[in-house]
Amino acid sequence: MVKLAFGSLGDSFSAASLKAYVAEFIATLLFVFAGVGSAIAYSQLTKGGALDPAGLVAIAIAHAFALFVGVSMAANVSGGHLNPAVTFGLAVGGHITILTGIFYWVAQLLGASVACLLLQYVTHGQAIPTHGVSGINEIEGVVMEIVITFALVYTVYATAADPKKGSLGTIAPIAIGFIVGANILAAGPFSGGSMNPARSFGPAVAAGNFAGNWVYWVGPLIGGGLAGLVYGDVFIASYQPVGQQDEERRSCAMASTSNNLLVHLKHCFSPPSLRSYLAEFISTFLFVFTAVGSAISARMLTTPDVTTSASPLVATAVAQAFGLFAAVLIAADVSGGHVNPAVTFAYAIGGHIGVPSAIFYWASQLLGATMACLSLNLFSAGEEVPTTRIAVAMTGFGGAVMEGVLTFLLVYTVHVVGDPRSSCGGKRGFAATALGALAVGLTEGACVLAAGSMSGASMNPARSFGAAVVSGRFKNQAVYWAGPMIGAAVAALVYQIMACPGVAESRHGNVEAVVV
Repeated sequence: MVKLAFGSLGDSFSAASLKAYVAEFIATLLFVFAGVGSAIAYSQLTKGGALDPAGLVAIAIAHAFALFVGVSMAANVSGGHLNPAVTFGLAVGGHITILTGIFYWVAQLLGASVACLLLQYVTHGQAIPTHGVSGINEIEGVVMEIVITFALVYTVYATAADPKKGSLGTIAPIAIGFIVGANILAAGPFSGGSMNPARSFGPAVAAGNFAGNWVYWVGPLIGGGLAGLVYGDVFIASYQPVGQQDEERRSCAMASTSNNLLVHLKHCFSPPSLRSYLAEFISTFLFVFTAVGSAISARMLTTPDVTTSASPLVATAVAQAFGLFAAVLIAADVSGGHVNPAVTFAYAIGGHIGVPSAIFYWASQLLGATMACLSLNLFSAGEEVPTTRIAVAMTGFGGAVMEGVLTFLLVYTVHVVGDPRSSCGGKRGFAATALGALAVGLTEGACVLAAGSMSGASMNPARSFGAAVVSGRFKNQAVYWAGPMIGAAVAALVYQIMACPGVAESRHGNVEAVVV
């Protein structure tokens, strides 16, 4: 439900509001200065050469780090929007009034424009690069911007606006910065990866070129508004006080220990369970979109004569690290942030999620991955969706072993950083530990760098399945199911035996019991 409120002049011109506008102006100026500046610097270093994967990584990281700093510095004053689409998305959810939001927009657009004019001055008239679609038409560009801006504003809601966020709010700026970096790696070569009308408006003002600028208003505003509607209505509107949550979790635990099939099925279709499935679908969609999208982008930017460059692998690894961190974090308080059938399988083996619930988690993850790859295929001018594949020098068995080892590392990390049994050493639940999500994302990136050129470093059956469905190529798919599942199972059993011996099993039918 849309919760737009007009507001009053008195509130919009209060001392606190005026300070907020100044904070938005300064933070947006610094973000756009660094973001656009990185693009100018790359052009300068390559003497105007074409963008390659290494340049895309540099620009994406510059935006990620600058946005992290900008949001952090303005968070306690203005909320750290730095983006008209974020402001609009929060207005849809009733977190800011229309009138105050308009003044936020003015501050953001002014900050972006001043940043670009300053860059033009200090670089002695260097051309200011503007956003524009490439290889796709403008309508496809709008859809691409809708998807990636939805991911951004959904992340803002999940980490900064949700009343259940708890400690997650302390790391919200990192998640927001990282999802922007991941989206640039996935969509930069197609739509420019703006997600921010101010980020596109400032360069257009400085360059005097507004061709196609409407794409970066329509797409981000629709995406931001949709994120506000979905997260606000489905997840925030369902918020319950801690006491009610505990009672609901006890009911879930009772259901999972029952042998009554009807009780199990009733639990699987309860409102909390349905919200968990939706959270897994969305998070898996966003992760696979960035992972597969970055591979497509890197392939597009790699010239045919370059056969030994490691930069495409680096681009994909960074995108997956950033994307998985954000994906796990935004599903944290709802589903536990599995985003991977192998992780769900490991939790099922340990008795932390019931088999019926795990099956629905798998369905949500596989559907999310497939829809992400289908979207990339449709809105990237029919670009071929790359599948995970083993290197020519490896056998299928060798690939399965490699995937098993990598998935063992990933799932063991999941258990170490957030033991789902709250009685084990007094640890907090994984999904409530923001640093846990960061550790999982970094482990993913490291594994991709280590084995991406050999087995594809999937570690995630959904990640491989979605690409296979859309491309129609299922060769060696067994490798990306058998390897991760065996690796996950061994990780769960080893951690249970080695790290927490003698701890009584606690079986829960819904992962909400995991996120203590």
